[in-house]
Amino acid sequence: MTNVSKETLFSKLSRIMLSILVVLSIYGLLRFTVLKPVFAGINSRVETMTLSTYRNGVNLSEIVIGKNGSSLDLRSNLIGDSSTLLLNGGTGIKTSNPRILAMRKFLLDYNSPMYPYSDVLVTEAEDTGLDWRLVASISGVESAFGNLIPHSGTHNAWGWRGGPGGAYSEFVTWKEGIQTVTQRLAIGYGTSLTPFQIEPVYCPPCYANPAHAWANGVTKFMLELDFYLENLEKI
Repeated sequence: MTNVSKETLFSKLSRIMLSILVVLSIYGLLRFTVLKPVFAGINSRVETMTLSTYRNGVNLSEIVIGKNGSSLDLRSNLIGDSSTLLLNGGTGIKTSNPRILAMRKFLLDYNSPMYPYSDVLVTEAEDTGLDWRLVASISGVESAFGNLIPHSGTHNAWGWRGGPGGAYSEFVTWKEGIQTVTQRLAIGYGTSLTPFQIEPVYCPPCYANPAHAWANGVTKFMLELDFYLENLEKI
């Protein structure tokens, strides 16, 4: 790496870190004493870099920076915090609704790697008219909420087959996976079907079995999410 490129990188990182401190101060998070940057890497095929904030070994926030340095996406893993900061002169703050709070707590309790994207799970469902609980609940049955997938880099927590010849899909990020599966479910199955109506196509062997393990499992997690939503102040 040349001196010029090093200086450019360090200059960008300096601006990014300053912006992070501003956002964290708004949310009263300056008490965090350990900041551990984790780089996903930048090369000709990677368009983003990821920084993570840790305290006591727990990932508290994830910041995704565009390769061109034009945008910064901050996702706090604490309940109630979600924001987007634009470095090109505009700032937008997204406040979490109760469904997002419930989803985040729910996924945290299941140690899901998708919990920083609880807002995506909820808002994508709301935008498409899909039940806000469905996509997360399917992931619970298919992969223990993203914990049991063949390769972590595929970001496919739904056993989704959209690749060549019906191969399992591979998504670059959790956000892409959530958005794609949500949209495809809404288009392919409609927005009003129950897990028992989806099961014959999504999991034919489960439909053929009187236990209906897939539909019952998805329904169970959907009911759990209802409980989280109704008891936010208690859990």
